[in-house]
Amino acid sequence: MELKNKTMQAVKWNFLATALGTVVGIVQLWALSHILAPQQYGIISVALMVVTFFNIFIDFGISNAIIRRQEITEIELSSLYAINVGLGVTTFLIVFFSSPLIATFFKSSELEFQIRIMSFLFLLAPFGQQQRAIMARDMRFNFIAIVTIITLLTNFVVVVGLALLYKKAWAASVAFFVSGAVNAAIFFIYSLRERKFSLQFSWPAAKPHIRYSLQLVSDSMINVVSINTYPALMARLVSLSAIGGYNIANSISIMLIERLKPVLTQALFPAFAKIQNDDSRLATNFLLVTTYGSLVNFPLLVGMFVASSSIVATFFNAEWQFIDNLVKILCLVGMFRSLDVPVISLLLVKAKMYLNVRMGIVKLVTGVVLAYVLGTRYGITGIVCSFLIIQIGNTVLGYFVLVRACLQGLGTAYIKAVLIPLAQALPILVVSGLITLYPPSTHPSVNLALVVGAGVVAYMLGLVFSPFAVVRDFVALASRNVSPKLETLLMRRAK
Repeated sequence: MELKNKTMQAVKWNFLATALGTVVGIVQLWALSHILAPQQYGIISVALMVVTFFNIFIDFGISNAIIRRQEITEIELSSLYAINVGLGVTTFLIVFFSSPLIATFFKSSELEFQIRIMSFLFLLAPFGQQQRAIMARDMRFNFIAIVTIITLLTNFVVVVGLALLYKKAWAASVAFFVSGAVNAAIFFIYSLRERKFSLQFSWPAAKPHIRYSLQLVSDSMINVVSINTYPALMARLVSLSAIGGYNIANSISIMLIERLKPVLTQALFPAFAKIQNDDSRLATNFLLVTTYGSLVNFPLLVGMFVASSSIVATFFNAEWQFIDNLVKILCLVGMFRSLDVPVISLLLVKAKMYLNVRMGIVKLVTGVVLAYVLGTRYGITGIVCSFLIIQIGNTVLGYFVLVRACLQGLGTAYIKAVLIPLAQALPILVVSGLITLYPPSTHPSVNLALVVGAGVVAYMLGLVFSPFAVVRDFVALASRNVSPKLETLLMRRAK
């Protein structure tokens, strides 16, 4: 029960930071799409894509290696710290001096400057990573959430302020560096309160952790390359404006659940790690988390699927109206991707990430070929459709290749864990869908308000009066963490 309560507290704090981040991110997205030209927004998208890829090599999976170990010595921590710092310096040098080649590949001379500004963060980020990992292992997510919120608000103020003043893409690069530096500084300063700073190094102490982290960095690298294949091809086959549009569509669809992934993964991995040797408990919790996570993710994505036309018409200029269909397709992609979170946590605690690496290589090769073929013929829509096809295959094969390698005999129970949340989200599709098909107003903003309001009411009523016991347990658990009185009221009405 203590582990369950700690996990729920972790989810609650992470959800708070993520919810605020989502709101701030959407406002920032709206502001930048109105301030900057599509070409400038495309440059920002490419720069962030490049830096996200290289960021993998700074952490190198070491954070998760620390989280997985319940007991770890000071010499081990010091050695891993030294490796992180060394990786940061190496990554900075590679990115800084390769930026002209990257800019040439994407046919944008401005991109070189953006990437070089961002690359300086690689020198600072390692100094805060280890403390964050230790706090995550100890499930102290309240502090992590506060730092995340400070980082988000710093980024928002800097990027919007500079964009308004100069109307250039480099505003995002400066904001990325400043907010990241603030994040690293806070964790580093806090770490000095708990232990003495040291870069003492011992290879025998670090070696077991590096062996484990190699699996993680391989998987992360393949995953990031696989995801970014699609926008990279857009930049080459279509234009930088296209990648800017894709990034906006991605931000209001897939990123809704990508932002929620850390909420679950950061809480689940430490929790799963504590019961990694008890397969019965692990299976029960895995299925429960799959259902609970989908009860959050599915309604968000179904709602966005239905409301996308009204959202695009209300918040974006005429030059961005082409993203409506992209948002719809990416919402479907997001629903399948959301099921990856418990699977990855399971693979982490079972030390079987190598399976995901192998499957990722197949997914990457297939995705590149399919995206190129469909992109050449159908443009940006074809590339996004290839993403959907690959993700469907990944989710189906993931059960047989990944889940069954860790836990046996889930079969029907796993299908049920996915279908129940899907059934709960159907009222949104029906009620909000009817309003979208037969809009009562000529004003998109009015229709949007009706679609969202009706969808929320339909989903909440479906939760409260659900025929599924697991859904009622979810409602009780969620309401208990908000207010015991709310839990009593909801449970009384559901009977």
